[in-house]
Amino acid sequence: MLLDIHTHHLPAVTSEAILSRCMHEGEIPSQAFYLSVGIHPWYLTEKDFPLQCDWLEKQLKDSRVIAIGEAGLDKSCDTYFPLQEEAFRYVCFKAEQYGLPLVIHSVRTTAELIALKKEIRPSVPWIIHGFRGKPELASSLLGQGFYLSFGEKYHPEALAVTPSERLLLETDDSAKDIRSLYESTAALRGVSSFTLMEKQQDIIKSLFFKDKYCLFR
Repeated sequence: MLLDIHTHHLPAVTSEAILSRCMHEGEIPSQAFYLSVGIHPWYLTEKDFPLQCDWLEKQLKDSRVIAIGEAGLDKSCDTYFPLQEEAFRYVCFKAEQYGLPLVIHSVRTTAELIALKKEIRPSVPWIIHGFRGKPELASSLLGQGFYLSFGEKYHPEALAVTPSERLLLETDDSAKDIRSLYESTAALRGVSSFTLMEKQQDIIKSLFFKDKYCLFR
């Protein structure tokens, strides 16, 4: 089996994806098999921050939740940045409390993100989703212990320098099938699709299914 580690659209086989949701994305489909829930900086206001915290706490009781996020920091949106930081710290605390990997949205905030990781010293994995940065940025984040998840758009050299044990794949908002991402990634890295899939299965199990039952084989 394959697993799309971050998508906003359910595939035909729902057990092949982790569906990402925040409070403002509407009701969570009952057919979703695996979930990631968070507080997205795009949809954050002072007024509804407490409501989003309550929503997140409620969703974390759902046994389908195997990750937290997406959540993070974004200097390209209008949300008051100190509020973004407060919300992100709250989500980081929840990730630690529940022992769940954290899926991170980061736009022009690498320095702040690295500083927070050094301060918090998380015990759970921190995953940068939809990574599109240059290889130099990839190397910097990898050096700080981050995992990098690549989607349809990425810098080929950044994907090439990411070690297989820190590499993840996702479709995010794209209509692209996760299988085609596996195939193109394998070709770029000069390995077979089977080899890439085997390695991805090992990483995904260790990150998302440690001590959990899953259909993922």
